Amino acid sequence: MRNEEPIPSLEYAEAFVSLFEKGVERLKEYDQELTDRYIRNMTVFSRIMPHISESFQGYQPQKRHIYMEESGDLNLFRDDTRTPIFTDNPRKEASEKVAQAFKTPNKTVLNLERTENHPSRHVHYSNKMLDQVEIQLQGLEESEGWPEFVGSTILFGLEFGYQLEAILAQRSIKHLYIYERDLDLFYYSLFAIEWEHVLETFNNDGRTIHFFLGTNAEDFTDKYLHQLEENGYFMAPETYLYVSYSSLENNAAIDYFKKHYARQVMGWGFFDDALIGIAQGLTSLPKTKVAHFPGQDALPKWVKDIPVFILGNGPSLDQGIELVKEVRDQVLLICCGSTINTLKKLGVTPDIHVDIERLKQTVDKFLFLDQDYLDKIWGLSVNVMHPGLFDCFKRSGMAMKPGEAITSLMLNQARSHGDTTEYVQLNYCNPVVANLALSYVHFFGFNNVYYLGVDNGFKDKTSHHSVHSGYYKDGKESGFQTFQEAKLVEREGNFGGTIFATGMMDTSRVQLESLTRQLNKRRNFASFNLSDGAKIEGVTPLHLEDVLIMDPKINHQEVIDILESIFFTEPPEMLLNQPAEALISVGDFCKISRTLQQGWDETITTREQVCDLLWSHHRHIYFLKGSIHRHIYDLLIGSFTYSSFLIIQFIFKYQNEKETVMRARHLFEQWGEFLEEMPNMLQQASEYVDEGNDHLITYYNG
Repeated sequence: MRNEEPIPSLEYAEAFVSLFEKGVERLKEYDQELTDRYIRNMTVFSRIMPHISESFQGYQPQKRHIYMEESGDLNLFRDDTRTPIFTDNPRKEASEKVAQAFKTPNKTVLNLERTENHPSRHVHYSNKMLDQVEIQLQGLEESEGWPEFVGSTILFGLEFGYQLEAILAQRSIKHLYIYERDLDLFYYSLFAIEWEHVLETFNNDGRTIHFFLGTNAEDFTDKYLHQLEENGYFMAPETYLYVSYSSLENNAAIDYFKKHYARQVMGWGFFDDALIGIAQGLTSLPKTKVAHFPGQDALPKWVKDIPVFILGNGPSLDQGIELVKEVRDQVLLICCGSTINTLKKLGVTPDIHVDIERLKQTVDKFLFLDQDYLDKIWGLSVNVMHPGLFDCFKRSGMAMKPGEAITSLMLNQARSHGDTTEYVQLNYCNPVVANLALSYVHFFGFNNVYYLGVDNGFKDKTSHHSVHSGYYKDGKESGFQTFQEAKLVEREGNFGGTIFATGMMDTSRVQLESLTRQLNKRRNFASFNLSDGAKIEGVTPLHLEDVLIMDPKINHQEVIDILESIFFTEPPEMLLNQPAEALISVGDFCKISRTLQQGWDETITTREQVCDLLWSHHRHIYFLKGSIHRHIYDLLIGSFTYSSFLIIQFIFKYQNEKETVMRARHLFEQWGEFLEEMPNMLQQASEYVDEGNDHLITYYNG
C-alpha cells in the first residue's frame, strides 16, 4: 500500500480531515448504488463460487474509515500509517501502476539445458526439442512486456480490485491466482468493482480463477501448488507476477513463494524413471517387507521418546562425530546414503540405513563394505529402489513413494484382489536421502530428532562432504563428484552467515521444512539442527557443545524388532513374480498416447490456442489420476510437463506471435515422436532394471 510514512504536517492532517468528511458524505449519497453493487456481486459469487459468498455473509470489517473520492472511487484511511491507501483518483493510480508493470514484467523463470551422455529416452527427446529451439529462434526478436494473452498470473494483493480491473481490461489470462491476506480489502472490493464480468470470463472452459483469501504465506504456497497440479506444472515457470501493494503480509507471501519456487519446477519425474521404478519395484518385492499403517499409537511411548540422530555426509559430520560416539548407546542412528561408508571408516555402525536413489550406482557403494557390517543394519528404502539394495541387508523394508507408477500399480492391484492392507506412502521423501529419513521418522512417530551432517549446502566449494567420505582421497576430491562449476544459490546458515547450495540441496531443505511444519503440530515433537550448514525453518539450531542427552541406554536390537514387527508386513502376494508389462495396460496407454499426439494443425496460430491445446492434453492425463489407470498418469505426467514447458517457454519468448507459434510446432513433433516410442518401451518394461556403470566403482573412495 502507498504512503507508508506518517503524514508530516498538521496542516495537511487538518486538510485531510475535511477531505475525509466530504468523502463520507459522498458515500452516504451513493449508498444505494453501492449497496446494489454489493448485492449483485454477492449474487454472482453465490452462483459461481458459493463458498466465498458464504464466507462474507454478515462480514464486519475491522477497517472502518471508508470514503469516496470525487472521482467516484472508494478509498480507505489506514489507522496504522495514518494515510489513505490510494491517491485521490484510485482507478487512475491503478491504471498507471498496471501500465508500468506491463512495460517491465516480473515473471518466473526456468532454463532447461541439454544433458549429455544420458541413457534415457526422455533426455534424448528433450535434447531434440532444445535443438529445435536453437534452430527455430533464428531471426525472431524477443518479446518485451506482457503479451496480450498470458497463460498464468499471480496477483499478490487485490486491494479494492481496481488494478485487477485494469489488467483484465487490457490482457487475457488463462489461469489467474489472487492472493489477498486482508479480508477487509476483499470485502470492500464487493462495493468497489463489478465482479460479474471477472467471474464470467473465468467461468468458461479452459479458464480458471483461484482465490487465496486471508491465508498466511505458507498456506498460500501450499494451496497454490495444489491448484497448479490441477492446471499443469508446465505453466509454473512462465507465470507473470503482479504485486499490487507492499505490506508485511504481502511481502512475506512473495518471499515465501520465491524461496519455495523449487517445489514448482523440480521433481516432475519423467517416463524412463517411472518405467525403471516399475521394473525395480516388482523385482524387489520378493526380497523385502512392505510398510503398512498399524493405526494410531501403535508404538510404545518409551520408543517414541528415544532420541534419533539423522546422519548426513555433509562437512559438519566431522565436527560432531565424537558426540555421536559419546551418545551412541542412548540414541537411534539413521544413516543417509553415502554416509554409511564414512561411518564405517570412523568406526560407527548405524541402526538404520536409508537410500532413495533408484540407480544401481547407489547400491555399488556397498561393495566397499563387509557383509558382517551390513548384517547389523536395517536397510530401508522405497519401492523404486534398485533391487540390489535389498540383497545387501539381512533384513530390510520398503515404503511406497508417492507419485510413482509402481505405487499406483501396487495399490490398484492389491485393492482389485481384495487386499485391504493400508500400505504406506511416504510424503516429502524426495529429493535426497535426508528427506526419506525424516519421512520414516514421521511415519514411526519419533518425538526427538537431531540432524548432523545434513548441511544442505556448504561454505566452501572444496569442502562439500565429510573429509572421510568417498568424495575425497588424500585430502583431495576423488573425482566422483565436484561442485566447482555448479550453479549455486545463497541461503542463511544454521548458525548465521551464508551457505551455498545446489538446486537439489535447496529443494531438500524446502521439503524438510514442509514436513517439519507438520511434525511441529505434534504435542511432544522437537527437532534440533547440529549441522553448520543451511538453516532449516522450524528446526532449532543447537551447537554441539550444548547438546545434553540424559536418556538411558537402549537395546537397539529390541527397538528395531519392535519397529519392524509393528510397521512392516509381507508384500502383496498377487504381485509376486508378476511381469511388469502384464500389469501396465499397454493398450489403454496407446489410446492416450494417440490422443496426445493430435490437435496441432494449421488452425493453431495463437499462443492462446497452444495453451488451450496443451491444457486439454494435460486434462486427459490428469483425469487418469482418479481411475484404475493412475499408473498411466504417473508414467506420462513428468515427460509431458517438461515437453509442454519447453513449448510454452518458446511461444512466449518471442515477439512475432504467428511466426513463433508456427515454428513451435516443430517442438511438438519431437514430443509426438517420443509418444510413438513409449508403447514399445512398455512392452519391455521388465527389462528396465538399471544396469549402472563403473563411475562409482572407479572414482568413489569407499
